[in-house]
Amino acid sequence: MDRTTARFLAPRLVALATILVSISSGCAVNRYQAPVSTFRDKTHQTIGVLSDFYSSRNTYEIDAYLQTVAADSKLEVLETDSRGNPTPLGRPVFSPPSIKARMDALNLIGIYAGRLYDLANTNAPSGFQSAATTLGDNLGNLDKTFQKLQGTSDPTANKYVGPISSIIGTIGKLYLEHARDQLIKTAVAEGAPQVDAILSQLRDDMDNVFSKEVVSGAKEKLATLVNVYNLDRGKLSFEQRRARLTEIKAAAGEASASVGSAPANLVSSMMDAHKALVRAANSSDKDKPASLAAFNAALEAWTTQIQTLAGQVKLLLH
Repeated sequence: MDRTTARFLAPRLVALATILVSISSGCAVNRYQAPVSTFRDKTHQTIGVLSDFYSSRNTYEIDAYLQTVAADSKLEVLETDSRGNPTPLGRPVFSPPSIKARMDALNLIGIYAGRLYDLANTNAPSGFQSAATTLGDNLGNLDKTFQKLQGTSDPTANKYVGPISSIIGTIGKLYLEHARDQLIKTAVAEGAPQVDAILSQLRDDMDNVFSKEVVSGAKEKLATLVNVYNLDRGKLSFEQRRARLTEIKAAAGEASASVGSAPANLVSSMMDAHKALVRAANSSDKDKPASLAAFNAALEAWTTQIQTLAGQVKLLLH
């Protein structure tokens, strides 16, 4: 290469190198952007499905009670049964404050995911508002809400207090000004144990408290419908039999869905994706591409679970 050619190419090579450095730097800065955005979106989608499940629990119990009454003409609709115990009409089976507290705990996880999304998509993390302003009194004092529930008939409320208090503090720290990667790594490292603890307790509650009620209620409803059909089938018209059998089919689907504990499985899938995020955040630069690929794979699995389990959860809604 002669000197004239070299002088001609030198500025262009420098410009090209600058562009390549800028591109590579941009990729490094924004490598969390797409997966964290998906994590935020799927978190909100999961919260929507699970919130529908939680908010329908007492309606489900009322429907199951009224179905039993409808099946036996000798039974009255009562607020208190013959033994003096309140029916689902007289008192909710699940405490409304306890239901709301768990839905708020889910919303807190959603805010955590939203703050990670903000960090992955902004160049000015120092411009965020304070955590107190963002959370408001309702979620900012959620740990105190669970403390109050400890003294009621909510046997697992105390297990939420510590993780809820810690995650509120972690969300506040997400607003400090640091380099993007380091801030995400710090936020995930500090928030992960609390997020896992909250999600684990929500999953256990669904398995050991809510799902047991759903399973027993669904099986009782199916048995009642089958028994009544067999007693009445001789005096039913063809169309009436078809209508009854359609009810039995729906009840069988509900009973089948309840056994699988779809809400708990959805939480488990969410936990798997979050663990993959933690591993990606803590990985070295050398291992980062592989760990981010694993995170994306976990997100895809979670997406599939949401699509599959959301349909099963809908069978449990009333």
